[in-house]
Amino acid sequence: MILRRAEEGVFADALLDEARAVFDARDSALLLELVYGVLRNRTLLDSWLNQLSARPLDRTDAWTRNILRLGAYQLLFLDRIPPSAAVNTAVELAKTRGRKQGYINGLLRNLDRKRSELAKPGQDDPVRRLSVLFSHPAWLVRRWVARYGVDAAEKILAKNNEPAPLVIRANRLRTSRERLRSALRAEGVESRETAYAPDGLELGPCGRMRALAAYQEGLFMVQDEAAQLISLMLAPAPGAAVLDACAAPGGKATHIAELMSNRGAVTALENDPVRIGKISENSSRLGTTIVAPVPGDARAYQGGPFDHLLIDAPCTGLGVLRRHPDGRWSRNEEHIRERAAVQRAILAHCAGLLQPGGSLVYATCTTEPEENEEIIDAFLEGQGANFRIDDPRPYLPEKASEFVDTRGFLRTHRNNNGMDGFFGARLLKKG
Repeated sequence: MILRRAEEGVFADALLDEARAVFDARDSALLLELVYGVLRNRTLLDSWLNQLSARPLDRTDAWTRNILRLGAYQLLFLDRIPPSAAVNTAVELAKTRGRKQGYINGLLRNLDRKRSELAKPGQDDPVRRLSVLFSHPAWLVRRWVARYGVDAAEKILAKNNEPAPLVIRANRLRTSRERLRSALRAEGVESRETAYAPDGLELGPCGRMRALAAYQEGLFMVQDEAAQLISLMLAPAPGAAVLDACAAPGGKATHIAELMSNRGAVTALENDPVRIGKISENSSRLGTTIVAPVPGDARAYQGGPFDHLLIDAPCTGLGVLRRHPDGRWSRNEEHIRERAAVQRAILAHCAGLLQPGGSLVYATCTTEPEENEEIIDAFLEGQGANFRIDDPRPYLPEKASEFVDTRGFLRTHRNNNGMDGFFGARLLKKG
């Protein structure tokens, strides 16, 4: 079961991709709803189940625990599934997994009968209240309450529990946003233009996206609107030499190639031998022939010099928890410190590969200062003395300027804009 393996730390996305391949569009959508629904509400579901259970959920086996969560989510959040069907399905699962069908049957039926009596946490402890209601780990809620205040933290937590939109980037080498929108409409897929990224479209229901002719013809790449802004910040020149230091699956590398009119060279560096194949796959489909996937560790790679450098640094991903809800359960504060050490090493090494006068963009999809501005500050105070922060607004669409703070850092995670939470800093190497 996907939920059980996700609890062990396996990425739910990969498990879902494998499982959904054998389902039709309707069953595939239901599977996605069930898995993400449980992951987004896990603490709240556990709280309610524990109120009626003779034993705490964390003292039962993983199979039973996740079958109960699945049944409880259907009972309390999905009105289109009859309660009897939700309970019976859970009992049938328990017959082969966990083998506690009597316990599961009794607890779920009791939950259905007493749903109006379920208590929510009180106001006396805001961290616990928000942690339970929005199902985020207490350590993360505590951080956000301290940094943003209770009300702002609550808004971020609520946003993380909303389904993420499906956003694509028109491949400007082969089409325009307007022509792509027409082509999708001809295939029965409606869309709307993104408000900030000039090549972006937010799609409505589209069934199997990879079956679309527009996808197979390489007319678009799936990429959130915030991620599209990062490549624009780099402002790569046609004919230039560019390094994308942490490139898989190739979304930004191919975008950079498109911005360069497919003229020049984009070295797409990736340390993961499994993921590097995704760069080749996406580049081939999109026709970005100047993208060259290269295996290597960005902390030690020898190459260049380069005119432009993108470091989309490996991070905790705390800005994309609505898109990857399992991430909230597989991260802790030690992961922040571990990622920050890797980020510092990548920036320190790769900065030496940049030509004088060249531009460098450091970006993450996380919210934490240890992985964002503190990385930039430490670099500039140390070996980055020959770099300076450059205002990215001249390279961004005018409307996106609202995400740039007084120091020149781009942040999207605190705005009610529908985008993923990204951080970006543009640096120039002094000539």
